[in-house]
Parts: sequence; structure tokens; C-alpha cells
Amino acid sequence: MASERRNAIVTGGASGLGRAIARRLARDGWNIAICDINEEAGKQTVDELRAAGGDGRFERLDVTQREEWAALSERLHGDWQHLDLLVNNAGVAVSGEVGQTSLDDWHWIINVNLWNGIYGCHTFIDWLKDNPNGAHIINTASLAAIASGPSMAAYNVTKAGMVALSETLYAELQPHNVGVTVLCPAFFATNLLKNGRFFKEDDRETAERAFTNAKMTADDVAEAAIKAMRKKKLFVVVPFKARRYWYLKRIFPQDFMKRVGEIYAKNGLRDHI
Repeated sequence: MASERRNAIVTGGASGLGRAIARRLARDGWNIAICDINEEAGKQTVDELRAAGGDGRFERLDVTQREEWAALSERLHGDWQHLDLLVNNAGVAVSGEVGQTSLDDWHWIINVNLWNGIYGCHTFIDWLKDNPNGAHIINTASLAAIASGPSMAAYNVTKAGMVALSETLYAELQPHNVGVTVLCPAFFATNLLKNGRFFKEDDRETAERAFTNAKMTADDVAEAAIKAMRKKKLFVVVPFKARRYWYLKRIFPQDFMKRVGEIYAKNGLRDHI
């Protein structure tokens, strides 16, 4: 019965990683609210969920507007008895060095990438805590939060913020049986660049090549996310090469960043990513 299904909210669920996570949940019979501004793609995703064995509904949500979060909460509380999972996944991309990236672009990416997580957690944290069977939060960050690559400052800052938010929540929510997982993948095939803002066209072309040549897929990241949720793991850093960078940064932080700077000074963004 639908009332017995576990319920999840997925922002940015109409495409890319959000859609992949939703599809993966659907295979386990979840009921998912696909939250996005793209209604056509969102409804297509809902059809895919039902075909995969789950259920869902499309909820139009601009993650930058707190009034829309409040309205979403009111609607879902009226229909669902419990909330089992919140996936804060909506995201956009910006390139450019500090001083090059416009302040408008800074505001735009922070509003989407970081406020999405803040609004989502603030709005639904009490409902997650009230779940007698326990609940979970998945926040999408990036390897960029760890590697802090040049010419990506605005993007790096938002993703580092999602890591800090997730780490804090992980500690705060342990007494309430609410797990937290933060995703820090390297490049994988997605449509993140479709609406991205780039200071130079070369930056876009470089990023497109990195996405096109990536062997990891959104489905791979989604599978890793669900496995981590089941094990209540905090970090998902994929693939293996990304974990190597993570370990090096943790053990030799200044040496790591010095090497990154040397590579960027010699070859620019092209060879850095």
C-alpha cells in the first residue's frame, strides 16, 4: 500500500543526480516528492519512478525561496504521515577567479547550492526527528569542496558549506536517530553545465570535456549514496582517485594546495581538472 511506503524529498530531482537517486529509491519501493522548477522533466521523472516500482509526485519548488519551502512542508504534512529522507541536491555551476566572478553570480550560486541545503534542513529537521523509525539526510556537495580548485571559488565555497553543514548535522542528530550523508563525487556525466555561468568560454569547454570523459555515471553516485545511507556513513567520496585526493589533502593540506597552485599557474584550468 502507498501509505506503507517510505517517503523522500529530492530537490533538483527532475534530472541528473537527483533523478538518479530518485530512481534508485523507487526500485526499493519509495514514495518520492520530486522538487524542481522544471515541471515537464519533473513529471517525466515521476513516470519513471512508477515504472521502477515506486511512486511519486512533482512539487514545483524554487529552492532559493523560503516561502516555497514553507508551502511545500504544509502540503506534504497534509498528505504524508512521516518523512524518512531529505535529499538536498539542487545545484548550479560558476567558474572564474576571485575578482573575476561577478557578485551577482556569487549570490546566484550561494542561493541555489547552499541555501537549498540550509532551507531544506531548517524546514524539515523536526519532522525527520519525529520519525520513530529513524530518518536520513543526503546532501550533495562535491570533490570541489575538498580540492578547492582555482577558478572555481564560488562553486567551491558552496560545496564546502554543504560539507560543514553535514558534519554539524551528523553530530547534532545522533541522539535523534537521524543519519547524515554528504556526497563528494568527482566529475561524472550530468547536465550541471547546461545552465552554468563561466567567466571564459575555455572554462566551459574544459569542464564539458571532463564531464564527457568521466567514467562514473549519475547512477553510480546514486548507488553509492544509498549504500552509505543504509550504513549511516557520513562521507561518500568517489571514485577511488577522488579518495586519494581527499586523503592527501587531509594529511598534507598545505603541500596539496601548493601543488594545485603550481599546476594551475603552469597549465590553467585545462590540466587542473
